[in-house]
Amino acid sequence: MYQRFNLARSFKTSLSRLSSTASPKPLSVPLKYTIGDEISNFTVTEVSKVPEMHVEAIRLTHQPSGAQYLHLNRDDTNNVFCVGFRTTPMDSTGVPHILEHMTLCGSEKYPIRDPFFKMLHRSLATFLNAMTGPDYTIYPFSTQNPKDF
Repeated sequence: MYQRFNLARSFKTSLSRLSSTASPKPLSVPLKYTIGDEISNFTVTEVSKVPEMHVEAIRLTHQPSGAQYLHLNRDDTNNVFCVGFRTTPMDSTGVPHILEHMTLCGSEKYPIRDPFFKMLHRSLATFLNAMTGPDYTIYPFSTQNPKDF
């Protein structure tokens, strides 16, 4: 029925830093997805509980593009979303970091300069940023306001 995500192993290191008083609440209403379910062009490929974090993890694949989506269901007032891309550099010129900044500069089709800065003034976001790591670029966002999410 449930498969165990390898992801659960990586939570163990994070958990060791938490005190016993900071433990998350259990899920109040678990999701009822099963492998093979189709949801808006996504297919559920894995469902797993991560009891140490009181999380149900659902991995989905977008059929038209092959993009992977990992949904972590947890009873929490903070809603988090992150889009990430593998951006393995070919050299040390910093191209992935330059591209990260260019995506936030707008374009002829989307003439909004620095959309993150504008969103900060019109949103109750608790976190909004863009980051480039050694071989990835991510755009995380979190809010406690369901309309923002």
